[in-house]
Amino acid sequence: MAGITSTGLGSGIDIKSLVSSLVSAEQVPVTKRLDKQEATLTAQISSYGSLKSAMSSFQTSLSGLKYASAFQKISATSSDTAIITTSAGSNADVASYNLEVKQLAKSQTLASSSFSSATSTVGTGTLTIKFGTTAYDIDNNPTGFTQDGNQGTLSLTVDSSNNTLAGLSLAINQAKAGITASVVTDNSGSRLVLSSTKTGQNSSMEISVTNDADTSNTDNAGLSKLAYNAAAANMVQPQAAQDAILAINGLDITSSSNTVDTALKGLKLNLLQAQPGKIVTVSTSQNNDDIVTAVNSFVKGFNDLVSTVTPLTTYNTTTRKGGLLQGDPTLGSAMASLRYELGNMISGLNGSAKSLADIGISTQRDGTLALDSTRLNSQLASNRPGVTGVFAAFGNPSNSNVLFLSNTADTKAGQYAVDITQIATQGVLNGAAPSSLTIGAGNDTFSIKVDGTQSGSIALTQKTYASYAELATEIQSRINGDSALKAKGLSVGVAYDTDNNRMIFTSKSYGASSQLQITANTTNTLGLSVSTGTAGFDITGTIGGLAATGKGQILTSTAGNSTGLKLLIEGTTTGSKGTIDFSRGLIERLDKVMTGALSKTGTFTNRTNGLQKNIDQITKQRTELADRMSSLEERLYKRFNRMDAMLGRMQSTASYLTQQFAPKTSTY
Repeated sequence: MAGITSTGLGSGIDIKSLVSSLVSAEQVPVTKRLDKQEATLTAQISSYGSLKSAMSSFQTSLSGLKYASAFQKISATSSDTAIITTSAGSNADVASYNLEVKQLAKSQTLASSSFSSATSTVGTGTLTIKFGTTAYDIDNNPTGFTQDGNQGTLSLTVDSSNNTLAGLSLAINQAKAGITASVVTDNSGSRLVLSSTKTGQNSSMEISVTNDADTSNTDNAGLSKLAYNAAAANMVQPQAAQDAILAINGLDITSSSNTVDTALKGLKLNLLQAQPGKIVTVSTSQNNDDIVTAVNSFVKGFNDLVSTVTPLTTYNTTTRKGGLLQGDPTLGSAMASLRYELGNMISGLNGSAKSLADIGISTQRDGTLALDSTRLNSQLASNRPGVTGVFAAFGNPSNSNVLFLSNTADTKAGQYAVDITQIATQGVLNGAAPSSLTIGAGNDTFSIKVDGTQSGSIALTQKTYASYAELATEIQSRINGDSALKAKGLSVGVAYDTDNNRMIFTSKSYGASSQLQITANTTNTLGLSVSTGTAGFDITGTIGGLAATGKGQILTSTAGNSTGLKLLIEGTTTGSKGTIDFSRGLIERLDKVMTGALSKTGTFTNRTNGLQKNIDQITKQRTELADRMSSLEERLYKRFNRMDAMLGRMQSTASYLTQQFAPKTSTY
């Protein structure tokens, strides 16, 4: 306020009170108006904060329904989890099984004879370890071996750098060839202990040696001490490889692993104890509990949002006041969009479930949602894919050889026909007629390129094989044991074609990149030569009548409304593969509405930023008002001070005149 003040000394008038009253009369109405506006704006910003919290909570409640995998769960239970535990995939049958674990699968363990210490030398040469099935005599001595071509062979050069027990153990472990090695020391000395990392009868080890300093490879001298085969069982076998034996409803099956996941469709069994005679019941059922819980969370999340919005946007007849955001266009638009999506039909669905109402979710008169759990469970039982499509982005193929993998943001909801003009194939290389079953020095190596990856030099075991089928198994095992190919996850199958008398090499992958090439060869009796096989074909076909791109067995739409739809096509025939119904689901659309409202550049943020700007403007108006009132006060004081001075002079003059004209009293 102004620095000029007066107490009315000239006139006796209380100028300070008079000026203060006049300034207040000017200032108070404006201040009250600004206070009211600021309070309303602050309350509206606070209301938007509550709205953001409620809408964010609703958006969070959608997470359990966003992905199709949430609707495909099957529950599996075991009556005795100390013996068997279980889990189910989405393709498991709903059933009950009586199981009996008669025997657990075990891995083979072999131990050498005792050495004086871990640094004792074991000779030099080549140590070869193969995997397969070992035959035994009555005394458990190996009498024969059938190799498993799907498991790689380890050929390890033993020289001065690794020819101690400790060095050999380290070298075997570093090879990562499916064997763990350790040195065990006790009062009798140190032993090399080898264990297969895989359980099962088919993962038994055959160990052969080639000594550098000894012409005999079986005499229990030098490296021969580590031999374990039909000719020389110089290691002992503390534990034999064995399969698990499991009875399913009275039918015995064997498994190389204690994890059995192929015996019953979609069901994974973990065998923990062998308890012959003990029946364990494993049951599967559709898991509706998680879905119903997620749907209830969705309904509650929306109803909580409505309970926040309603008092902010409606007129209270009792208090005769409207809500703070009554008529607010930003909030009104957001809620209208949500309600439109909730009541809309879901595109791309064909069947009894096409909307929330169809699966038991209805809108009440007060705007909240209600769930009919009986109807929801009924739809889950009869039309689970339809319920899935109501909520999540989901493709439902009509053909069991078509598997929906994924979609993109460009994929439109709809029904699309799937037609195949070329099935995916594997790369194949055919050899010529072999001439001998004997593999010897200078006739034992070749190199192969698999799907563009070059192998090292592959050496076959030098011997005379019993059959070309056995030789094919040896070739396959050696290829699949190559470190360069293993690092890329590549493998091949090798079989002897008896009809055409030739070796057939087949890549395990599909498509144009699936190709085999013999790049070097000394095996002049196997019918092999440096040559390139026939590459595989990528799948070709159409989705929705438009050409799609194939890679291996995967067909991806690149045009039309189905753009981005990715399918895995199995089977060996071309032609129609039925249709796929694709729905983007409700959750994605609701999520977009709420993201549009809640994001940093969304409508709610823009609205609250606008309200804050109005508050900032009010602060500016308060400053301007204070300046105006200060100026007004200064002017009023100047005016009243001039008036006061004038009145003072007039009062002084009047007093003088009064004295002059007053009657005189005579002194005489």
